[in-house]
Amino acid sequence: MTTETGIQLRVIAGVLWLLLASCAVAEDAADEVEVKGATLGRMGDSAVVDPATYEFAVAEKKLWLDNHLQNISSPGRLYYDFVKRGTFEQGFSDSVYLDILGINEDGSKNADLAFFTAERQQSVRRDNLVNVTGNPVLTIYMQGDVYEMNRLTEGSWRYFQRRIKSAFAEGATIEPVTFEYDGGQVDGEKISITPYINDPRRRQFAAFAPKVYEFILSEQVPGKIYQIKTVIPGAAPDQEPLIEEILTLQSAEFTN
Repeated sequence: MTTETGIQLRVIAGVLWLLLASCAVAEDAADEVEVKGATLGRMGDSAVVDPATYEFAVAEKKLWLDNHLQNISSPGRLYYDFVKRGTFEQGFSDSVYLDILGINEDGSKNADLAFFTAERQQSVRRDNLVNVTGNPVLTIYMQGDVYEMNRLTEGSWRYFQRRIKSAFAEGATIEPVTFEYDGGQVDGEKISITPYINDPRRRQFAAFAPKVYEFILSEQVPGKIYQIKTVIPGAAPDQEPLIEEILTLQSAEFTN
């Protein structure tokens, strides 16, 4: 898979990440595992999550179940800056625009999303952006991330997706943070995971196994998602990262 193909796959509808927390998902793990009410089957089987019995962890609730768009009360545009850099391959910078087109009676939103611009801009299924409450930037970024791991390691994106889900459910850390947004100091929370650090298959992709995911959320910023950051460190502490990606909310403008 080429770098350009990886960019294209990044914008496949992020609704798959919402489904991951509430329904059956294909699974590539070699062993059967139990994760808080979810049975992760053997290779080729399904990972069945029963919403009636599954115990959502705090990090999962904050990222996948919370109404991120609740603090938006009028149509407008959220602008996110994206930067990829590192020593492993050529990086780039681009923009992501989330347009809130309308507010529904139940408080959900109808939206539009432009993930990257110009030759990198991809089409997004509009039916996945109707009656949304979660921030679609998060879900689409994360679906793209597992495809990137697929491309980098020649592994299975479903395997990486499962490892990330398990990390959210069992290994996430949550800590208070303060950051600057719109000219002022804002309080929020940072959720961090390292889904591959203890992966039994990490030797198959050892250079990428230390990958860290960080998510900064705050009720004080529109759409609640302020920043998504992933870092694959260099081989030594004093080396530049192999790959670092940072998606950051820069501004939000509303009609009233």
